[in-house]
Formats: sequence, structure tokens, C-alpha cells
Amino acid sequence: MDQLHLKVLDIRYETDNAATFYLADVTGNAIRYEAGQFLTFLFGQASHDLRRSYSFSSTPDVDKIPTVTLKRIDNGAVSRFFFDHLRKGDELHALPPSGRFTVSSGPGFKRQFIFIAAGTGISPVYSLLKKILHEEPLSRILLIYQNHDEKHVIFKEQILNLTRVNPEKLTWINLLSAPLDHSILPARLTNFLLEQLISYHVDRSRDSLFFLCGPPSFMRMSQFTLRLMGFGMDQIRKESFTVEFIPHPPLLPDPGPRQIVIHFGDQTFQFQASYPKTILEAALDNKIDLPYSCKGGRCSTCVARCEQGSVLMSINEVLTEKDLKEGLVLTCVGYAKTDLELRF
Repeated sequence: MDQLHLKVLDIRYETDNAATFYLADVTGNAIRYEAGQFLTFLFGQASHDLRRSYSFSSTPDVDKIPTVTLKRIDNGAVSRFFFDHLRKGDELHALPPSGRFTVSSGPGFKRQFIFIAAGTGISPVYSLLKKILHEEPLSRILLIYQNHDEKHVIFKEQILNLTRVNPEKLTWINLLSAPLDHSILPARLTNFLLEQLISYHVDRSRDSLFFLCGPPSFMRMSQFTLRLMGFGMDQIRKESFTVEFIPHPPLLPDPGPRQIVIHFGDQTFQFQASYPKTILEAALDNKIDLPYSCKGGRCSTCVARCEQGSVLMSINEVLTEKDLKEGLVLTCVGYAKTDLELRF
């Protein structure tokens, strides 16, 4: 499987526990990606392969150097490595950019984008909002961004500058649950507050797209509120940074072994998958190096198109109804109901 060989060009702190890493391909080739996508970094371990995905905070055609922005997690093995050991000039390996937290844009669109983020969930959101500002002059953006206090607002100055330059296009609702400045009222996004903000700021007569990124409970609350307000699932996209649990295998009427054919790049692989192994697990057992990251149905790195047969997924947090109609499946939580032919 193709990998990127990356070099760290620079490291800049956004807050005391969040930093942006500037990256380049050591070959000199451009890193081709879309706003809202992520890189899955690979780390070899003695006992297993360790992978972590971090979103681009940069935007193609807007920022010259690709960047990822992440927060230091005290018990996070990879985030601690990035902050405690990684230095300018060091090299990393990653899978090619992936992710479906993206949007097709164009100068003729006249839409409303509502970005709802918390903490480092701003990273892919910041990438996307810069794209919309750059490519859709007729569209409008509402950013609802939750943080603990002023010191932990990632990209604070950059977002303020964007609102100054684009006062008619970008509105920022800055929510702080425990502000250090006592003249600022504490605010935490709740169902009630979100409904108030959407009702006041969103014109229901125009097309609206919602992008959610933050802790799982934060996104569940936001999605639940939006659905109660009448917005459709096709209007809501989520990006998950954590996997709360790995779902149990679903019950299959016939759990017998299945023949799997996979087309990946210019190669074709044939192997057998037996329940309760997922398609991805069976492929890895057969030494077939397919792309994956979370193994929990949340990130879409493992997505493939089912060209023949039927797949049952135990969970799906990323594919839309349109994706499903086009035959896309998540192989990390996908089980073969029949013999299959898949294409990556």
C-alpha cells in the first residue's frame, strides 16, 4: 500500500496544549488532499501497528503548506510523542489523505454552512470554512465554537481576522463554559441554546449544511436537536476523533464462509472471510495491506465500493444515504452476507 514519507517543516503552538505541525513530502511532490480530510500516521510497534488520524487545518489553494493541528492528551501515546519528541526536520510516515468530511463547492452556490465544533474539533472545520470563504462568495457561514476558556480557543486570532475581513459572510458564536474574564457570561451549548441560535441565525428558505466535530456526546446532542428541528440527515455531516466502542458482530442468517474478491489499485486479491471476522480483519489475516484507521466505523479510511454481493455493517457513523445507494461500505465493520466483489 502506498504511504507518504513526510518531513516536519515547523511546529507552532496555538494554545498551551495545542499545536500546528507544518508538513511536506520528502520527495518534493505536493500533498494532494481536500479541505476537511485527515492523515493517518503510522507507527511501528513491537507487538502491533499503531495508527492515529489527525485532521488537516490547512486548506488547498489557500494555504501554501499542509498542516495538521492536534491537542496534547496526557495519556495519549501518539499525541505525547508529537509534543514531547517530534522536532523540526523529523520524518513521519502516513497513509494518503482520506475522509469524507468534505464538501464540493463552486462560485455559483448560494448556501448556508453551519459549523458546530468543540475543542480540537475546530481543525477540519477551520479547513472547510476557509475553503467556503475562498470558493463560494455568495454563501454564508455560521460558526458555533465551544471551549472551556479564552486560553484554549484554537485559531482565535485567525478566526477573528476572518470575521473582520468577511463581516457579511462569517458569523462566529464563541461559547466559553468557564471564561477567565468575569464580564463574559459562561455558556455551554445545549439543546435549548442550539435551537435558539439556529432559529435566529439560519434562514430556513436557503439550503443549509451542518458540519459537526467534537466529543461524541456533543455531536449526538447537536444532531438530535437538528433532527428535531426538521433538518434531514443528508444535511448533517459528522467527524469523529474517538471511537467510544467497537460494535459487536451483527447476527447473520447464514454465517458460513464467503469468497471475497478485492480490487485495490492495480492488484486483485481473493480470499475467504468467515464470521465473525470483518472483511478488513479477514484481509489483514491474509497479509493484504488495506487502508484503515479507527476500526470502529467512524472515519471512512477503509471505505470501498461493493460491486457484487451484500454487506452488513454493524455501525455506520460516516456514510450518507447517497453513499450507501452508490454501494459504499465500511470494511472495518462490514460482514459478508454473500460472496463479494469490492473495489477500493
